[in-house]
Amino acid sequence: MRAGGGLFAAALFTPITVVYLVFLLAPIGFFLMMSVFRYSPMELWQPAFTADNFVRLLSEEHYRVIIFRTLEIAALTTVFSLMLGFPLAYFLARTGSIWRGVLMFLVIAPLMTGVIVRTYGWIVLLGSEGTVNVVLMWLGVIDEPVKILETQVAVLVALVHILMPYMVFPLFSSLASQDPDVERAAATLGAGRWRIFFEVTLPLSRAGILMGSALVFTLTAGAVVTPALLGGSKVQMLGQTIYDLVLSTLNWPFASAVAFVLVFCQFSIIFLYLKGGRRRVG
Repeated sequence: MRAGGGLFAAALFTPITVVYLVFLLAPIGFFLMMSVFRYSPMELWQPAFTADNFVRLLSEEHYRVIIFRTLEIAALTTVFSLMLGFPLAYFLARTGSIWRGVLMFLVIAPLMTGVIVRTYGWIVLLGSEGTVNVVLMWLGVIDEPVKILETQVAVLVALVHILMPYMVFPLFSSLASQDPDVERAAATLGAGRWRIFFEVTLPLSRAGILMGSALVFTLTAGAVVTPALLGGSKVQMLGQTIYDLVLSTLNWPFASAVAFVLVFCQFSIIFLYLKGGRRRVG
């Protein structure tokens, strides 16, 4: 019986294992190998070992700024998504209103349109003659249009809007699974609303916070379309840098080194999430 169960489990895991090997581990291994190759204008790369790509990436000020900017935008997007998403997820998990379904649909709605469409929507809103500037001028807050596009603020606002569902749903799942009797017990023992929130609700939501933060951070760090359209060359991130190196300059070894740094940052966040989850279980 045990042998049959083992074979059945192996049969279930074989397809996903093959998918991971072919579409995840193999490409990562390929660009990791290429990242230590030499660049050749005629052959794209030469299979000769060198550390020049990583030395250039970490030594040149231009690329160091891009790395830190990517991490900064990813961290800020995660923080703002958490700050805005937690109250929404809490309300959705606790409310019995008939509007709950409508609100859930509104959270999902951004995922039903392409990222390019959503980004162009923000261009219309944030442009020099866009809705935001028109309203601010009508209210008398500003006398002339403010430059919002091609700034980090524009990229940050759009990324928070686009990636908010990836924060809300893990939080909603974590909050909805909590036993309401725990909060009632805390209230019975004399705890106030804020103490219940910080000492009961928030710690029990740790798994959702970690999962949502990991998703938003990794997706932001690898974003290409939104930073390119809203930030341009002035707010360049690692995803745009890889795109330009692969398709414009054709420097595949250096692009692979940049991609390796990006994947390393993303996997580090996932590792910290898994480590935090294990600590919670322990």
